Amino acid sequence: MSSPDDHHSFPTLAITLTIISGITLAGMDATAKYLSLEVAFIMVIWGRYFFHTVITFSIYSVNTRSFSFLHSKRPAFQFLRALALFGATFFMYLAIMRMPLGDAAAIQFLAPVLVTAFSGLILGEQVGPRRWMAVVCGFIGVLLVARPGSGVLGWNALLPLATAILLAIYMMMTRIIRNVDSPAATTFYSTALGALILTMVVVFNWQPLTPSQWFLTVTMGAAGALGHFLLVRAFHTAEASMLAPFTYAQVVAAIVWGYLIFGDIPSIWTLSGASVVICSGVYVWYRETRVIRKQAS
Repeated sequence: MSSPDDHHSFPTLAITLTIISGITLAGMDATAKYLSLEVAFIMVIWGRYFFHTVITFSIYSVNTRSFSFLHSKRPAFQFLRALALFGATFFMYLAIMRMPLGDAAAIQFLAPVLVTAFSGLILGEQVGPRRWMAVVCGFIGVLLVARPGSGVLGWNALLPLATAILLAIYMMMTRIIRNVDSPAATTFYSTALGALILTMVVVFNWQPLTPSQWFLTVTMGAAGALGHFLLVRAFHTAEASMLAPFTYAQVVAAIVWGYLIFGDIPSIWTLSGASVVICSGVYVWYRETRVIRKQAS
């Protein structure tokens, strides 16, 4: 007989899935950056959304043997949530076309720290001075990477910062809607809106692709679907508070992918800033975990 906690009995597997998800999603961004050297931006972002959505739709329709996952009780929330993710992707892909992958990823991962600030401002949750200090430290980390005034990244650093803000809004709306719609519906609608919009727009900017470019485009969409699928599976088999720090594997993976594919050698500023952002996020996780344990005791 299984116990109620059996789904939390294999944290090693959940952690492994989270790390693999980070490597996969960073690889997706690296593929997008590589494709953008030869393919129009609109084609790159369309491929990421279109094939991600097609693969997700196929998996859920086969698994459920129905289209019940298309039903949403709060379509307006799903629309706004998907719009936030679309904007985040748009700014992130613009960013990786203009700056090293690792730098963009380090700034983007300010999002989990910003969720702390938004929890107080939007949800009215109590956010103490220590967690506000973590938010401030996260911004300091971003400044270390961006180094405004140095002329290294310049205004381009605002692109992944916009991504971080929109991702934080996306995460907050996910928290709001998680008890309203099924995970399948929420996962599908995350990219369905972007795929629909981009499919209508891309026909006016269509660029013939070579077989290798098609392969990379499909691979990019498949990597997005796989990365998100693994993350969903991981958070289903272990507590989110335990897995949160391991999502930062994507920052490390982005730096590695950037070096292997584009020869981007991270500066001491990038490594220092990324470390500060990651430490801020880990501290927020630590504080939230302590609060949860105190409430449970």
